[in-house]
Amino acid sequence: MRGPSREAYAAFDERLRTAVGGSADAAAAVGAALFAVADLMREQPAMRRALTDIGRSPDDRETLARTLLHGRTDPAAVDLVAAAARDRWGGGRAFASAIEEFGLVALLSAADQRGVLDDVEDELFRFGQVVRAEPALRTALLDQAAPVDSRRGLVRTLLSERVTAETLQVVEHVVLGRRGRTLEAALDHVGELAAARRRRRVAVIRVAAPLSTRHRERLEQVLAAQTGGPVHLNVVVEPDMVGGIKVEIGDEVVDGTVRSRLADVERQLAGR
Repeated sequence: MRGPSREAYAAFDERLRTAVGGSADAAAAVGAALFAVADLMREQPAMRRALTDIGRSPDDRETLARTLLHGRTDPAAVDLVAAAARDRWGGGRAFASAIEEFGLVALLSAADQRGVLDDVEDELFRFGQVVRAEPALRTALLDQAAPVDSRRGLVRTLLSERVTAETLQVVEHVVLGRRGRTLEAALDHVGELAAARRRRRVAVIRVAAPLSTRHRERLEQVLAAQTGGPVHLNVVVEPDMVGGIKVEIGDEVVDGTVRSRLADVERQLAGR
């Protein structure tokens, strides 16, 4: 994010922290309201253009935001959007995207306050793995020809009573309002936001068999020492790996699998 949007984003972040304080209920309410505002702005291009029109004064943009949103959503969210409308953004789409992003941040804040943020990270990752492994499910979730209520019902059938309320709300929003990213990438992004809240990185660990608690803790320590900070592990069991371990942290890959070592030997033999 560059220029005016960077400064506006930072200001929005600070206002959001103040607005939700330490209240999980307030954070959850603001998160849901920001999602609704972002959806409204995307449905109404004229609205988002007007709220980011630098030809209007900051006072005018704030007043317009309050007029358009009054009585339609949570008052704290109205205050946040109205204050943000005073700032300079890189256009209406950037503003709508920021509002949506802070809706996610607010929900993760609620999860953190309730002590379930680790659960949310793990649940989002596991759901992403299911989607990757089941093309038919992915198609059904993203079928734009299907009624929204039908797709929402599918999400709730899959996840209700199996995940936290915050995970369910995030997945519903990502599935029904996904824009600009694949479903898998959108879920990964939320996981990264959750990890960033704890100031830690996300490592995807691919192994042939489940890790014991002792091995998991040891791996966390080793990766934390290598990366200079805490690391959250998302473990994927792939029996066809035969053995070893593959670690992915962002764009960095450390492959110590048996399959990788065998491939190295094959390449060496072929080169003789």
